[in-house]
Amino acid sequence: MNETPVSRPQPQPNPAQATVPVAEPIAPVTPQLSLPPTPPASQLLSTWSLVLGIVALVLGIVVFISIPAAIVAVILGIIVLAKHHPGKGKALAGIITGGVALIFIPILFMITLVAYNGITERANQLKQTSTQQAAATTVASSDGITVNTPCYSYTIPTSYVYDDASKDCTTAVNIPNGDALSRITVKGNTGTIGSLKDVVATFNKAAQSSNAVIDQEQLTTNGRTAYYISYKDTNGLLFGNYIIPDSSASRTVGGKTITAYTVAGYVYNSSLKALVHGVFDSLVIK
Repeated sequence: MNETPVSRPQPQPNPAQATVPVAEPIAPVTPQLSLPPTPPASQLLSTWSLVLGIVALVLGIVVFISIPAAIVAVILGIIVLAKHHPGKGKALAGIITGGVALIFIPILFMITLVAYNGITERANQLKQTSTQQAAATTVASSDGITVNTPCYSYTIPTSYVYDDASKDCTTAVNIPNGDALSRITVKGNTGTIGSLKDVVATFNKAAQSSNAVIDQEQLTTNGRTAYYISYKDTNGLLFGNYIIPDSSASRTVGGKTITAYTVAGYVYNSSLKALVHGVFDSLVIK
């Protein structure tokens, strides 16, 4: 008797135990920032050319910065144009600003230097004038006998007083409440003096007359050669002048070198002439 094999029933899957696919976690997405591209070195040349050209113009008178900056600006600009690098407009602007700076900054510097020297010289002249006035006024006012300046000294005649309006190497003494005939002036002269003949010709020319000089004489005082000239001016007034050439050229007045000193006064009579001569005799040039 044949036995038929009995098939065993296969176990059925439990729905509750069905496999559920599990989703894999999603990685967070990090946003990527895009940076601007770095300009190539060739393009930076034009930028530096323009910047240095502007710096040269702005700083101007500061030549130890502006001049080198202008030179570099021109060189960089030329390199950019010659090698056809990008930034042609900036390079051209750098060449122009640098070139303008190289042309005008030296001129501006020279003008500034000349102006500074002029101001300094004027300040020194004012200082010298102030010193001379102070020296003359102080000494003359202290004793009433001697006028003493950095240029010269002399004795004041009796009854005369020092004139406070004196300045530089020009001083005067006069009689208080007197007229113009009571004034004696001592001053430094500039220009060429020459011989007695030259001095006479100068006085005649100044008086617009060929015979304005009435009296002339060459003499010596304190070891120095001197000239005496008496002449009539254009108003017919008679003057007496003692002129002492000074070859030391150690003093200036108004920016010019003093070449002689003059003692001048009116000489209508012998007594006035004697007073002028007394000042001349006492004059000591320093």
